[in-house]
Amino acid sequence: MECKLIGAFVQHLEVMLGPGEEFYAEKGSLIYYENGIEKEISMNGRGLTGMIAAKLSGESLFIVRYYNPTSQTRKIVFGGRHSLVPIKITGEEIICHRGVYVASNNRVNVSTKLSISGLVGGMGLMLQKISGTSTVFLDSNGAALPIDIPDGHWIDADEEHIIAIQGIPEHRIQAQWSLSNFVSGEGLSLLRLGGPGRVYLSPGSFFIPELK
Repeated sequence: MECKLIGAFVQHLEVMLGPGEEFYAEKGSLIYYENGIEKEISMNGRGLTGMIAAKLSGESLFIVRYYNPTSQTRKIVFGGRHSLVPIKITGEEIICHRGVYVASNNRVNVSTKLSISGLVGGMGLMLQKISGTSTVFLDSNGAALPIDIPDGHWIDADEEHIIAIQGIPEHRIQAQWSLSNFVSGEGLSLLRLGGPGRVYLSPGSFFIPELK
């Protein structure tokens, strides 16, 4: 299987599926696929509890499995809101902003993460948790900024720019309340992230103001 991100600010994902290979994507992310590709729609999560968890995390209730039963390579193309960021996970979980999952080259578990730190830090109580072994493709409002945080170091980040947090336990994720943050336009609090670990930041905010 070959996966390629194409484009600059606005990207799409081109997947070349070999014979017998499969790929998973959120319902609604498909742009097109070549003849011969077949698809199968299943519930995102197991049972009623899993469905509720997926919905609370901002995902669709359905996930689509695309597979190639032919003897030749076939192309599938997917898109997100703007740009896409690939993150490789190996039997682990990442904590993400709600609704950023787009696709993965293996089936992953997309569920809800309850986070008090996320709530007070502005990301919300219901975060998205993605676990499994796969390369996952997440939405980003512009080319993503991956930041490696060494052990003993920390960064303060605007929660509306956080795509995903990898390898940082919740006790090293803290809300930093400050009136100066509010006055400078970052909101009342920032989210402090302590290393070691990695955070993926979006240059554009995920906040969408209400239309008047």
